Amino acid sequence: MAVNQKQFKRFEILHDLLSRGIPVRWTDIEKAYITKNQGVTKKTVFNDIEKMKEVFDAPIKREKGIYFYTKEFSLYKLFNIDDFQLAIELNSLFEQFAAFPQFKGLEEVRIKLNERVSSQSKESFVQFEQNDEYAGLKRLQEIYNAIKDKKTLKIHFHDFSKSKTEYSISPYMLKEYHNRWHVYGYEHKKGKIYNLALDRILAIEKSALPFRQQKPNDLAFLNDIIGFTYLYDAETETYAALETVKIKVDLPRANYIRTKPLHHSQQEVSEETSETHVVFTYQLRFNNELFAKLLEFGKDLEILEPLHLREKMIEHIQEMARKYGM
Repeated sequence: MAVNQKQFKRFEILHDLLSRGIPVRWTDIEKAYITKNQGVTKKTVFNDIEKMKEVFDAPIKREKGIYFYTKEFSLYKLFNIDDFQLAIELNSLFEQFAAFPQFKGLEEVRIKLNERVSSQSKESFVQFEQNDEYAGLKRLQEIYNAIKDKKTLKIHFHDFSKSKTEYSISPYMLKEYHNRWHVYGYEHKKGKIYNLALDRILAIEKSALPFRQQKPNDLAFLNDIIGFTYLYDAETETYAALETVKIKVDLPRANYIRTKPLHHSQQEVSEETSETHVVFTYQLRFNNELFAKLLEFGKDLEILEPLHLREKMIEHIQEMARKYGM
């Protein structure tokens, strides 16, 4: 019987308390829940205990208001893996993707991994990049379901630089970049494709508007950008032009780009590569994320083409120099 993510977290807390061999009252469980941001009612505590007994055959007994295991118990006694280190890394992987709705229903697998790991060394040789505090994570499930069920959403949104706005979106895709999430879809009032950052969504409601089916080319531009954003000309109803971006990167820094391409269109221009630098080309549409990515390489990277991008970098460097009093 599957448990949801909230139940999973509470079972972890409950099992941890009972495994310590110390007197545990229902108030202790309640306090532990609250400490872990799982504030619940007294009834929820009792229901969790009964479900532990029913689903996992947990030997939980109550005497004079004290809960305890009557014998040594693991939620995962049927789980067996020889490579404990593998279990540790798999558990870290589940931690990385736990909030993503596609992993819904796999919480029990994660519980088993976590328990197996907790009984062994906590040493780990792999660390995954993650951001548990990212505000947009709480929106993933609802938007994912709307995409799957083809439901139009009314989204209350607060841009960092603008006032609060309401959008009516037929959502098509969720995209992650640098531990942030955006939803792409058709905005009914504007009549075009929009993308909204999940961490800036204030509330989501059901919309009475019919779902607008995705067209083949609606999201084609995503193959030609780095990150989330795209430039769109409302008058011509066209996106920023696809163009060749050429950069020269000094060695040995260029080797990082060789082993981790900035974009799938990356090509090395062998005839322009030398013992001191490497020249790469890309087929991209300009956006802020592309510019930020090129800035990461500092003095080791020079933009060769297109001219407007090179000039933008020059202006940016000059402005930085002025701020530093140069």
